[in-house]
Amino acid sequence: MVVLRIIDGDTLEARGDGGVLPKDAVARVRLLEIDTPERGACFADDATARTATLLPPGSRIRAERDVELTDRYGRYLLYVWNEQGTFVNESLVRSGHAEAVLYPPNDKYWAKISDAEDAAQQAGAGLWTACPEQPETSISTPDTPDAPAPDTPERPNLPDGPPAGVPDVDCSDLPGPVWVGSDDPHRLDRDGDGIGCEAN
Repeated sequence: MVVLRIIDGDTLEARGDGGVLPKDAVARVRLLEIDTPERGACFADDATARTATLLPPGSRIRAERDVELTDRYGRYLLYVWNEQGTFVNESLVRSGHAEAVLYPPNDKYWAKISDAEDAAQQAGAGLWTACPEQPETSISTPDTPDAPAPDTPERPNLPDGPPAGVPDVDCSDLPGPVWVGSDDPHRLDRDGDGIGCEAN
């Protein structure tokens, strides 16, 4: 399989060699058991750059499938090793460029990848220190005990965002903006207004 281009930190385009991917077929590949920051979010550019370093366009890769080969978006769900033999999914998590995320039944390397995340968190690698979690906005503070709740955003005429439980979806997988409301399992809404992928 040959890398054609890197789409973002956890998604690439590749040409098949007749193994997992049919010969000469061009397909999107979603790296299994990991999630990198969404385009425009903290550390997204770093994650994409790291993936491009590990998987430069034109390089050959070895890929393995798990129980489910494709997702509902037609992406191939794969574990990938580069020409140097580096297990890319695990490497991105270990260096703090991705989080470990399990989407059953694809769990072949979960122990290895989740161990890599523990090591990255303990070392404060990558996004674990570069992107501190933003605290939830407090409705009440000691100075204003009766502060009003923020207005609920009016729902625009947009399609619903993808549900939780499917392999992680990025804005590059969607045709345009979607409504996620307050439930945003794929972290598509950067500014908290209930609309995901507004930059698409």
